[in-house]
Amino acid sequence: MAIAVGFGLSLTAVACGGGNDNETPGAQSSAGAKGGTVTVYHVNDVEHLDPARNFVTDSGMIGKLITRTLTDYRYDAKAKKIILEKDLAESYESSPDFKTWTFKLKDGIKYEDGTPIVAADIKYNAERSFAADMAEGAPYAHEYLDCKGYKGPYVAGNNGGKGCTAIEVPDEKTIVFKLNRPVASFDGTASMKVFSPVPKAKDTKTQYDNHPVSSGPYKIESYTRKKQLVLVRNDQWDQKTDPLRDARPDKFIFKFGDAEATVDQRLIANGAADQNSLSFAGVQPENIAKTNQANVKDRVVEGTDICRRYIAFNQQKPLLKNQKLREALYYGLDRTSYRDGRGGERLAKVVDSIIPQDMEGYKPEENFKAPDQGDPAKAKQLLTEAGYKGEKLVLGTADSGLAVKAAEAAQASWKAVGINVEIQKIPGDNYYSTQQQDSAATDLITAGWCYDWASLTTIVPSVFGPDTTAPGKAAQNNYARSQAGWDKMAEITSQTDKQKIETGLSDLYVEIMKTAPLVPTVQDLNVYVVGSNLDNVVADPNTGGIPDLTQLGVKKVS
Repeated sequence: MAIAVGFGLSLTAVACGGGNDNETPGAQSSAGAKGGTVTVYHVNDVEHLDPARNFVTDSGMIGKLITRTLTDYRYDAKAKKIILEKDLAESYESSPDFKTWTFKLKDGIKYEDGTPIVAADIKYNAERSFAADMAEGAPYAHEYLDCKGYKGPYVAGNNGGKGCTAIEVPDEKTIVFKLNRPVASFDGTASMKVFSPVPKAKDTKTQYDNHPVSSGPYKIESYTRKKQLVLVRNDQWDQKTDPLRDARPDKFIFKFGDAEATVDQRLIANGAADQNSLSFAGVQPENIAKTNQANVKDRVVEGTDICRRYIAFNQQKPLLKNQKLREALYYGLDRTSYRDGRGGERLAKVVDSIIPQDMEGYKPEENFKAPDQGDPAKAKQLLTEAGYKGEKLVLGTADSGLAVKAAEAAQASWKAVGINVEIQKIPGDNYYSTQQQDSAATDLITAGWCYDWASLTTIVPSVFGPDTTAPGKAAQNNYARSQAGWDKMAEITSQTDKQKIETGLSDLYVEIMKTAPLVPTVQDLNVYVVGSNLDNVVADPNTGGIPDLTQLGVKKVS
């Protein structure tokens, strides 16, 4: 899942990962009174709430409040573990070859209008993800399901009324997925929001973003894009069916557009209007020292995440087909200055891979061996070998927060070695949608990736692989448009042995990186200040390290 670009600090993913040192003010248990209103500040509106298109960390967290999936991951802060739970599914099983998966739904699950959730609704939403207008979402339905040539439910009468024939619904409680390859971890795949229900009668196509029908504990009361989203209780949600969501507050108000530093001041001051408030953006660098104040330090939440940032070199652009130039960009980037642009050592850490260090399959970078500060002499040598004549390259970045400061740091370090880089600021609420369009994508693309579950199958094919539904086209999150390793990737992921898959993809990652498709930059270190009347606030590493809205509550309900 992609990192939400507008965040000041930590930012996409329904994923499975290891433990960390997350801390939380207030009790660690879920016990506590229900009620109250929680305000969440966010510098940008989210890109998508439609579950077929929701694939970024910030919208993913909001989506947990209104959208349930077949399975989902829950972060246990006490045990420091991320646990796969059955959400809408009562049970599931796979065939011995991992190519057929059958899920049975729970009793008593309903939409906000009281209509029962049935298996056909999950089939329908998975089918929606095949449509061209829904391309921003998780790719796993059209990547894994054996529906060759299927274009979604909005064309050709939805395949003559049959839809995707690789999804079978023998009854209202049963859904069967027939895959085009073995996927031993498809129970984790089923946590993606493309495997949540959408009632066909309520589908408004691209406008569904504005009011998806709730299957979770909250529903949309009002939504004014770029300004405010208000969620209130869904009285048709049954907590007995839901092992993931405590749903203690009565209401969430999301306020979009306020500058992160301004929000910092409000939360640090802890005025009456903000004692039930928090922000999706971490504390800004200029305010970090204030987190040590006596009236603030007990309200600080810290943690890490499983996401990694990078800058991709778009090989669709003629200049960047030249590997020597890509290597010059790799060596020319001072990642320490990039880290400082993202807030310094308290808030970011330089990395040498987009695979997290504590994940099986991680290997230290041993090919370029570029120092964290870069290697200007090597970069200049490679520019000469590349025949670079000062042509302009455009670096795309979100238009707010630390994203711009980090982009400016990258621009300065490249300028120092003779690379002409111009920055293009793109609205954060449309950033990834823009960079996924071949016609609109910039030369150099700031991005980030959080694995969707603890497997290299959700890193290497997602960031470097092809779109298996469109021959010769890169996957939607392959911003480098790199084709290195595609044949080997298909061979590796078609195996049934999990360990061979992980080992094969780890080795393949090393080989792909020798072609310099991107340069890893930093991981975020998350520091938040929250209002004094909130408790059980946990920074969830599973969703980009942002505060977990499913667990928190209000201490005193007025």
